[in-house]
Amino acid sequence: SRNLACSTIYVRNLPVGISEEKLRSYVEKFGPIYEIHIPKPNNADMAGIAFVKLYTGEIPSTIEEVAQLPDPSAQEINELNERCAEAISYLNSVQIDGSSIGAAIARKNQLDTIQFNARFALRKARDPEFASMHESRRQAARGPNTTSKDYRAGYADGFKDGIASANSN
Repeated sequence: SRNLACSTIYVRNLPVGISEEKLRSYVEKFGPIYEIHIPKPNNADMAGIAFVKLYTGEIPSTIEEVAQLPDPSAQEINELNERCAEAISYLNSVQIDGSSIGAAIARKNQLDTIQFNARFALRKARDPEFASMHESRRQAARGPNTTSKDYRAGYADGFKDGIASANSN
C-alpha cells in the first residue's frame, strides 16, 4: 500500500462564478483531486480564486484508517510535486472564459493535510475540551450563530465528501 501525499495549488484570476466542475475539467488530467475550494468573492468586481488539492496514493474508506496513515514518503512527494508543476504550468498557459489564469503552490501547503484533517476530526470527537477550545476561537472569528455541533457535523460531512469524491475518481 502507498502512503498518501496531498498538495494545494492556488489558482487566481478565475472568471467570477466559475463552477467547481468546470475548474475540475482543467485540472483532473494531472491526477486525482481531493478537494476544490472556491471562496466567495468579497465584491462583484473581484476575480475568483480557488484552492485545488491534488493527491497521490490511496485514500482508505474510513476516517480512522486515514488517521493511521504514516507521513508521505519522498517518492510520493516527488511524484506529487511533478504533477503539481505540470498542472501549474498548464494553468498558467490557459484562458478560461477570456481570463488568463495564474497558479502556484499555495503558501500553506501541508503534504499530510488529509491525514491531519482525519486526526483532528477524531480528536475533536473524542475530546470535548479540545473541541470547545477550538470552537471558541472559531466562533470569535465567525460570529455567534454557528454552533460547535453544526461545525463538527459539517466538518465530518465535508471530510466524508472528500473521501467519497476522491474514491469515485
